[in-house]
Amino acid sequence: MTESVSTQPWGGLAVDADGNVYLNAVKLDLAPKEMAVLHRLLLRWPHVVRKDEFQQHIWAGRMMSDESLARCVARARKVLGAVPGLSIKALYGQGYSVERCGDIGTVHTPVPLHQTAFHRRLMDIAQAPSRLAETVSHCESLIHLRTRFSLQQSEQLLRAVLQQDGNYLAARLHLAICLAAQVTSGMADGRPHTDEGLRLLAPAMERGTPGSGLISAHAHLLDCSWRFAEALPLHRRALQLAADDAATHYNHGWHLLAQGRREPAVAALQTAHALRPFSVAISIMYARALLALGHMDRAVDVVADMCARFPDSAAANLYWISLQAAQAPSAALTERARQVRVDCLAWPLCNSNLAYIHARCGDHAAAWRSIRAQDDEGPTLRLSHVAALLLLGEVDDAFERIEQAYAARVSILPLLLHLPEIHGAVLADARGRSVLKRIGRGQSPSQKSSFDQD
Repeated sequence: MTESVSTQPWGGLAVDADGNVYLNAVKLDLAPKEMAVLHRLLLRWPHVVRKDEFQQHIWAGRMMSDESLARCVARARKVLGAVPGLSIKALYGQGYSVERCGDIGTVHTPVPLHQTAFHRRLMDIAQAPSRLAETVSHCESLIHLRTRFSLQQSEQLLRAVLQQDGNYLAARLHLAICLAAQVTSGMADGRPHTDEGLRLLAPAMERGTPGSGLISAHAHLLDCSWRFAEALPLHRRALQLAADDAATHYNHGWHLLAQGRREPAVAALQTAHALRPFSVAISIMYARALLALGHMDRAVDVVADMCARFPDSAAANLYWISLQAAQAPSAALTERARQVRVDCLAWPLCNSNLAYIHARCGDHAAAWRSIRAQDDEGPTLRLSHVAALLLLGEVDDAFERIEQAYAARVSILPLLLHLPEIHGAVLADARGRSVLKRIGRGQSPSQKSSFDQD
């Protein structure tokens, strides 16, 4: 840590095997093709990279204009300016090469490898026309927001990309991820979305050499379909390929929590949170797992930090208020909850937090308004209000919704049944124990089962 940047090999620059370039262990802020161009130049040093090589390996044989390549090189030159002694030289009629001058490390030492195993998502995005690559990169950011508006917009844009290039793997992968996010957020019910997601990924899976991001997404879709046994080896394989990818650990944590495996779920989600601390979805899931183990203090720390990072997030603020309501209900908390704006820019599941807060703090009329607002929006959102209904004493209504969710094979049902605000009531009721056992056995909703007694 005391070593100066100037004495590090290549001035602190490093590359990985998946197309990323780092400066002092921080990934450079470059668009996909810009990153891929700089990565190629550094990897091929001290050789000249010819234009046809850029076209073959970065544009994947598609049309590449001199202007588009020059723009990528210009941007790479700009970020490389932060490293003294490095420059990119244009050789007329040949191509480009990286030049080194001055004392920036051992002269004959190649650029170091960054010691992190990343999946190939960046290179997959980059290997397409620039406009399509930028669209997919934008959609990746939209999906992380998990709002009704962002997921709808992402789906629309990705379908438009696939109309232009149906074999563009990065677009197929991100559309599958988007469909899974719609299912788990309550925007879509039933199996059509998960089945379509699995079909989108099937060609790459069948070829036998999919990237870790694709394997993890495929496993998550299987989990959303309650096919946990099939998903498990895929999660293990994805973790072997990308031990430092937040999404891979998040999907694995989701898988574990849905089966009630709380301690390993906490470990997986803790890793995901450490790798991507600026994700509301990961922070909330990590806090839920901590609560399931009874670690209230740690959960409070995670949620408080999340709200400090995202003061304008409805999902973050409502979850924080619901956690406070669970500890010390008060009228002041219901008033704070009313001030949070819940609209198309909020998570669809935010209403369930509102209902829980009001029910916990004694404002039953407000709780019922939040519940009734989503009565006609499908079994997933109806299911999300079970915790509030239990607080309101509506036990029969709560278990009726659980049975409806089981019949509809709602993706989040196995996970929800293991959450601390619900799990005790589920274990205490024959109807809840029956559903848990049927899910655990992999029993189809069409199979009739009498209530099982413990």
